[in-house]
Amino acid sequence: MRSRVYKGAAGVKKRLFGDYLIAGEIIVIGLAAAAHLAATVFGWSFGRCAMVFAGLAGAVLAGCGAGLLVYRMRSEKRFFRREDGTSVRQACFESPAEGWMYAVFGVMVLSQFVFICTGDTNYRQGDMTVETVGSFLATDALYQVNPMTGLPYTQGIPSRLKILCLPTLYASLSKLTGLSPMTVVWKVIPAVTLVSSYTAFTLLSFSLFPKTEEGTYRKKRACFMTIVSLLIWVGAYQAGMDGFQLLCGGWMGVTIRNLVFLPWLLSLCLRKRWLLAALCIPAEACIVWTLYGCGVCMPFLLGMGILQHCFRETGTAAMRRK
Repeated sequence: MRSRVYKGAAGVKKRLFGDYLIAGEIIVIGLAAAAHLAATVFGWSFGRCAMVFAGLAGAVLAGCGAGLLVYRMRSEKRFFRREDGTSVRQACFESPAEGWMYAVFGVMVLSQFVFICTGDTNYRQGDMTVETVGSFLATDALYQVNPMTGLPYTQGIPSRLKILCLPTLYASLSKLTGLSPMTVVWKVIPAVTLVSSYTAFTLLSFSLFPKTEEGTYRKKRACFMTIVSLLIWVGAYQAGMDGFQLLCGGWMGVTIRNLVFLPWLLSLCLRKRWLLAALCIPAEACIVWTLYGCGVCMPFLLGMGILQHCFRETGTAAMRRK
């Protein structure tokens, strides 16, 4: 029977639970982009656009969830079991140092959640996303009214900016859940982004520190995640730092790109999961207005592919000389 463990990446599974979580978020972004583009092209109202998005998201996510459930039920290993056959609960911490590091990590993450849910910074007040979402809900139309003046656009807005789907996604969530735009944009979405970011970094720690015989990989993963959580707090002191973007601007596309897509993309490249890695390119194009959406993910993926090809060729040449 063919093994599901990728040996070349030091025993890291090809697919981990976090991969499904982030891939599902990218699917939601893609569905929002499809509904948004359809509404822009055909002149739909925002209400119709939100209903189309809800229908697509419900159908696709239900189908993916059912498929994943069937796949897990038919697989050899249970969903919450480790590679050695022990459950997660049976193998919690292998050393006190690992436990202390995860305790520090937990405190850092919890404090960041509290900051996101209770913080009210001037940076949030200066962003136009809430006003844009509010204009969609108030006018039942997309990009017809300037959110700052309340008047119709006289010269329009750039087409590249007009096709970005995050305001439509946030407005749809607000309409479907009944939450205010401020709650969705400033609290719900940043909390989801924080969880997704740590999920991506956890996957990266699995790729950087795979399972080894000496058993130190778990301490290294715990140390890596603790350092990441500390760096996020340290970086929150100045605008433009990754920590500041994550804690004070988690709804922005550039934050999602830098702190979710890029670490996940690096993890996928190390595991040679090129198809999943390619999903980051159109996802970035849908949420970031940078070089028409291909500013970072595409050259990053190409660079990692070239590096791995060069290393493979170098290793092959060395083996031939031996």
